[in-house]
Amino acid sequence: MKEEYNYITMIERAVSVMEAIFESHKALGVSEISQELDLPKATVYRILITLAKGGLVTKMHGTEKYTLGGKFIKYSERVKEDINIHSVAKPYMEELANELEETVNIAIDYENAALIIERVRGEQTSLVSKLIPVAPYNCSSSGKVFLSHKSEDEIKEYFSKGKAKKRTIKSVCKFEDFMQQRKSILEDGYSVDDEEYDYGLYCMGRPVFGINGEILAVISVTGPKSRLQYRGLDMIKERLFYTVKRIEEEVKDLGITE
Repeated sequence: MKEEYNYITMIERAVSVMEAIFESHKALGVSEISQELDLPKATVYRILITLAKGGLVTKMHGTEKYTLGGKFIKYSERVKEDINIHSVAKPYMEELANELEETVNIAIDYENAALIIERVRGEQTSLVSKLIPVAPYNCSSSGKVFLSHKSEDEIKEYFSKGKAKKRTIKSVCKFEDFMQQRKSILEDGYSVDDEEYDYGLYCMGRPVFGINGEILAVISVTGPKSRLQYRGLDMIKERLFYTVKRIEEEVKDLGITE
């Protein structure tokens, strides 16, 4: 059977509806989703009613708008349990977050983005609290690490398909510009997001390599740029590298490959 017939169209549309709500960062109504996805309103309505029945979306009280449902919290916890690198890295992340008093993240490579599967909070800040768990390849430290280790053809394809969105004036949205950064990322062993995702936000990420040389995850430190500069970027880099080294040593000892 040909690949294009191996999926169910209505399920694909339901996934698109959930993605639209997730990407919007706010509740959406039938008309908004219909317009964004170019789907009939009746189809969107039926999908939302079905998803709501299953707890995957929730209709906001007193409105005709929907948000993602609480069931995703349960799902996310199960996903975390199933990812081995997460359980190994978390104690070291907590230690680093306590030492730096900044937020420490772990991300995996997932569908053209860095999926943050855990955040250990340091000092609270509105800049960090509003971050979504899916960090774009082109304007996040974790995403740029993953993208840098892909082939030149894969990188070119990513930028040619318009997936690189411009969030600030510093966001890297062109293949040529990213390739200049890629050289230093590969040589230095880490990447930074210097107000590329959001103004005032700075993030430094380093890959965790497995026993076969593959990237298992990226550990990053995130916080307001002015505060990280005050604490000392060189010091943060040194502590980040040391943390990743310890994680990699345990990964090697345990033989973890994913």
